[in-house]
Amino acid sequence: ADGFRVAVLANRPGYPFLGNDFFRVCGDVFSSRIVDNPDIESEVALLRSVGPDVSAESVVQLALLFAELRDMVESGQLSYPYSMRELIKLVTHMQQFPEDPLEAVAAD
Repeated sequence: ADGFRVAVLANRPGYPFLGNDFFRVCGDVFSSRIVDNPDIESEVALLRSVGPDVSAESVVQLALLFAELRDMVESGQLSYPYSMRELIKLVTHMQQFPEDPLEAVAAD
């Protein structure tokens, strides 16, 4: 049909995502786009929306930490690709349980 489009979200291939390599399997059929993680300012704005009562300093520190972890993955120092999903989970926990120490937040 005219104008038919499919939007598919897929993780990058390999560890820890043991699914198919989307581009290898479907790259000749779809016009694929890679969406990088947002810049720090955008990431902080998103995190503030899920954790409005979490201190701005904590949100910025977590965003910077995750940016550093992602850089370490890109340079081969770490193998787990930390995503926005994990970061949102941390801030959501901090919003819901503000008295929990960071160790408990990260262990959740």
